[in-house]
Amino acid sequence: MNNQALANSAAIGVAPRQWTKQQLKSANGEYPTPYIDHWILQLHGIAPERINDPDVLMQELTRLVERLKLTRVSEHTHYFHPGVSAVIILSESHLSVHTWPELGYLHADIVTCVEKLTNKGLHAAFTDAFAPGHLQIDQLDYCNAVAGKA
Repeated sequence: MNNQALANSAAIGVAPRQWTKQQLKSANGEYPTPYIDHWILQLHGIAPERINDPDVLMQELTRLVERLKLTRVSEHTHYFHPGVSAVIILSESHLSVHTWPELGYLHADIVTCVEKLTNKGLHAAFTDAFAPGHLQIDQLDYCNAVAGKA
């Protein structure tokens, strides 16, 4: 950690965690990373009423989480007039959604610590929930060697 990072940590009252190179070695290479499955979804052409009411949005997200066989722990929404941000905490990690009803747009991030999700399953679940005109799905690769992926 460089001097500026140490000064920044001290200024906000956070004790920096410093590890030796030896401590950072693991089956995942030089720097350990837990298994992370991270999906980013962009949905366009959604009817505004489907994504501008926090209650309606959370009902759809709850059904979506159940369909994907994920485990909901808690949830929170915030309404922006227009637009909604929603987070569902999962026992597997989290789902966050942000909407722009004036653009018919929804952005979602799903992060899990298990291999449960597939592109096909996400496509079906989000299409059924929101009927978008266009859906783009991207998966981030964290080189999950710890879980047996290379």
